[in-house]
Amino acid sequence: MSNMSTLASIIFLSAIAAMVIVYPMYFIELHAFGRIMARDHPDLVGQQSPDLGGSYKLLQRVKSGQIGALDLSPEALLSHASAERLLYLGSSLFMVVLFMGLTDAVLSKHVGRA
Repeated sequence: MSNMSTLASIIFLSAIAAMVIVYPMYFIELHAFGRIMARDHPDLVGQQSPDLGGSYKLLQRVKSGQIGALDLSPEALLSHASAERLLYLGSSLFMVVLFMGLTDAVLSKHVGRA
């Protein structure tokens, strides 16, 4: 980061470090959500735990604590909320890193010409 201030560099590096922690936590929670759904709602999932793609599809189908007309179990609701929170946190951290990196690149280019 050529022209970044010390504070901006700290924020950038902190966001990257947090992403390294948050993304694995998200995938672990997503896997747990799939296992809980297979255990508590086999009619929706089947007997085996879905893969991460299937778990993500289930995560997206939940609306107001329900999938269709079926209410989710309390443990599934808690796992859904945790996975969704980690997904949004990871996405936000990625956007911070992206914004700061692009800003630094643009400023470097324009400051270099002046």
